[in-house]
Order: sequence, then structure tokens, then C-alpha cells
Amino acid sequence: MIKNDLIDAVRRDIGGVSSREVWTYITFILDEITASLERGESVKITNFGVFEVHNKKERIGRNPKTLEEAVISARKVVRFRMSKNIFDILNADEFGIIPGEITDFSDDETEDN
Repeated sequence: MIKNDLIDAVRRDIGGVSSREVWTYITFILDEITASLERGESVKITNFGVFEVHNKKERIGRNPKTLEEAVISARKVVRFRMSKNIFDILNADEFGIIPGEITDFSDDETEDN
């Protein structure tokens, strides 16, 4: 999905608003997320996940073509940690989990009846 796909989906779901209005709102939200990350703040979106800035140290890497070593400079990266809600939705089919269902993974056979 690209930004224009997101704009179209939001416009269809909401109805009564133009693509330009939705573009303005989405751009504002993304700009605010970016500004928070620039300040080193984490961004938590409930039931979605957390975006966090992490500092990576300088390290030695290797060019896979030439096998030459090269210095990879220190830099900042953004990491995303998904919420349990998103985890459950993504893994529902594979593990038979129903999204929103409370799962108990304790061993039922150890209980005394």
C-alpha cells in the first residue's frame, strides 16, 4: 500500500470528504510522527504499535560483491514494535487465534479434575 492507496481507502470509508482533505490530514499525521521521532521521542499508537528511534554504533561491514571491509557509520534508525492486537490479527490464520480472543496457552493436562 502506498500513500495514495491509503488516502483512497480513508476517503471511501469516511465518505463526504475530498481526496485533497484526506491527503491533508494524513500528511499532517505523518509529519507529526516524523517530528516526534526527530526529537527522539517514541510514538505509541494504541492497538497498532510503537515507533522508536535507536542509535546504531559505527561498525565494520563487508561489501558482498568484493568482500572488502568498509566502515558503516553510526546512524539513527526507526524500529517498529507491533501491538498485541496487530500480532493477533497477523497470526490468526496460522495459529487458529481469533482476533480479539483472549488466549490461554497454559497446559490444560496438568490441571487436576
